[in-house]
Amino acid sequence: MLKNGFYNVLGGTIRMGLSVLTIPLLIRFIGVKEYGLWTLASSTVGIVTLAEAGLSVSTTVFLSRDLANNDADSLSQTLTVTVGTMLLLATTAAITLWIGAPKLVELFGLLERSQYIKAVQALRIGGVVIWAQLLQKVIVGVEQAYQQYGVMNVLSTLQLALINLGLLLVAWFGGKTAELMQWQAVISVGMLVAHCWAGWILLGQSKVHIAWEVGRGLAIAHYSLMTWMTSIGSVIFGQVDRLVVGALLGTEKLGIYAAITTIARQINTFSALPVQPILPSLSSEIEKKGNSHKKIKNQVIKALQINGIIAYSLGAIFLAFAPFIMEVMIPDVKDNNYIREFNIAVIIYTLYSTNAVGYYTLLSAKAVKSCMLIVLASGTISLLSISAGGWHFGLIGAILGNAGYVFSFSLTLFALNKIDVTISEYANSIKYPMAFFLLVLTWSIMNFL
Repeated sequence: MLKNGFYNVLGGTIRMGLSVLTIPLLIRFIGVKEYGLWTLASSTVGIVTLAEAGLSVSTTVFLSRDLANNDADSLSQTLTVTVGTMLLLATTAAITLWIGAPKLVELFGLLERSQYIKAVQALRIGGVVIWAQLLQKVIVGVEQAYQQYGVMNVLSTLQLALINLGLLLVAWFGGKTAELMQWQAVISVGMLVAHCWAGWILLGQSKVHIAWEVGRGLAIAHYSLMTWMTSIGSVIFGQVDRLVVGALLGTEKLGIYAAITTIARQINTFSALPVQPILPSLSSEIEKKGNSHKKIKNQVIKALQINGIIAYSLGAIFLAFAPFIMEVMIPDVKDNNYIREFNIAVIIYTLYSTNAVGYYTLLSAKAVKSCMLIVLASGTISLLSISAGGWHFGLIGAILGNAGYVFSFSLTLFALNKIDVTISEYANSIKYPMAFFLLVLTWSIMNFL
């Protein structure tokens, strides 16, 4: 797990750096208002990725079990169900987005006519992005099941690098939202081909063939439904919030909101990367006969410690350098408002980022229903809070509304109980990074006042 976690961290570091550097440059090239429109289009495309129906996680979990049991027939059945279903869903989603783009854009009443036209064009092109990225997800599930995190991270990092660098070049030469989406479509299709090639090599010795078994299909469908509903909660928090803010406050405020939350979200993304390999690792270990409970518990505690160290350390660093970060991210910052709002976002995202191990552990331990209920409830609470906060208090209210997602820390509490890890054992594993974060937070508050 440590080696795979290292691959994730290395790739994630590069991807985080590219994402962070791209935002201020893109804002400078196209302006905050156009960046807000791009956020609306890309967030809508992100929401449509819900059409993946939980099949990516199901591919990882079920293939991990098939490989642990050395069952070639079950492996073929798993791939027949997941790849075949994803192909159908991806095609349906792409066609639906193309046809429904005008109606979707009409939901945002604050858009100007020219913005409406550009948004419709971008969403229709986004149908290609959706088709390619959904199919990528199931192939990535294969790569994770084989624990080929090195290959997966090379391809994922290359994809993000090509997309972000291309976005900057397109914007530099005057391209706007529709042209940005065109570039993303080209790279997404190209990287789908690369992932398919990698998956083909991994499966080359398994003699994969089309195979169908009703019981396997129903088992994957049930598991996928639960993970899909879990994904709904995550997307409600991570994508729908932006549509709400755009509808309530307009594209300029959305651009600022998106810049602040995108940077703060790197805490969650980066802290989850080194512990993500626990999903196939625990799935395989739990499936084995005579599995060692002590070994499973030790893996979870180690993952909790790594996740805590990274989440709290990143949160502390972001708080300490908040004025510099905001000066770089958003041009012409004339007062402390954005710094204050960024600090609030950092605190919220740091706290909820400690749910990663609980999330992966529950999925591995066949407690997907509990995971689904918690994430769905957390996403709903946060969206309602963001809506109410944005309506009554504007941008700072929308930022504060993100605190609703801290409820997802329940994932960790449920996972601890599932693996018989005590609260004291958990607290002991993260006491030092938490103390460091609280110390920097206190300093930041005093300095701000």
